[in-house]
Amino acid sequence: MILAAGEASRMGKAKMLLPCKDKTILEKIVDEVLILDPSVVTIVTGHYHQEISSVIKNEQVNLVRNNNYNMGMSSSIQMGLTAMQQQCPNMQLMFILVADQPFLNSALLQKMILLHTGTKKGLVAACYQDVAGTPLLLTAKYFNELNQLKGDKGARAILHRHPSDLETIDFELGWLDIDTAADYERFCELLNKGNAD
Repeated sequence: MILAAGEASRMGKAKMLLPCKDKTILEKIVDEVLILDPSVVTIVTGHYHQEISSVIKNEQVNLVRNNNYNMGMSSSIQMGLTAMQQQCPNMQLMFILVADQPFLNSALLQKMILLHTGTKKGLVAACYQDVAGTPLLLTAKYFNELNQLKGDKGARAILHRHPSDLETIDFELGWLDIDTAADYERFCELLNKGNAD
């Protein structure tokens, strides 16, 4: 699940559709996800649904519009989860990704799956600046808890409740998410320096 419903009020435009080399940030994230050959890929849209749907035209990707995106991230997570379970009723593992982490890549996601397989932990989260967050891999036993989230609380609340079932993995550039024009400039600088793919 890729969360892309927000208004991007600090940026003032669809930050997930900003250029990233020859594609948009969101297209790059989708490409990285599809390398894993997942059973289902869902992007939860909201404020910028029209703009995103005009760019993302891959038949492997399901766009779900959350008209209540202003009720917070929890509503988008729940809408995405419902749509994914309808498409894949026996889904046992799910990633929650955000559309403004431009350095997210398939290698990191594959490492997270291997970490889950090796440790049997039900939660595997990326860690940056001493904070566990997205991307987040969850097993099906946590899907009900996702449906209990309220407001703008993401899934981090679940991580706090279950520290003994949590494994983390370093995501060196995970701290850089695109919230402002300055963030995007910093991303472009890093990209041009070749510090990341």
